[in-house]
Amino acid sequence: MVLEDESSRLAEEICNEIFEKIDKKRLMQLVKENKEVYLLLHKETREFYNVYIGENNKDFGEFLAIPVPKRFVLLEPDEEYFEVALKANIAIGIKGEKDFHS
Repeated sequence: MVLEDESSRLAEEICNEIFEKIDKKRLMQLVKENKEVYLLLHKETREFYNVYIGENNKDFGEFLAIPVPKRFVLLEPDEEYFEVALKANIAIGIKGEKDFHS
């Protein structure tokens, strides 16, 4: 049985929106080529804004910076697990937590 809450449902919608704008394989390639990759979501509307590459040590103002997980790109390449981990990070970010999947 899968328990679904509001943040999980919203993470699913956001992930679908992201993959409409950037191909999953392209996002995975960005992770392979760069040390840190983040998705910027608007804090209020939760809409996907852009991909940010670089250190997450700055204030993104009205945006949440959600780290794109690396494990299922670099260590155990798998598109399905990558998508699941990405959705989990989005849900974690929406809840305001900081313990993201890497």
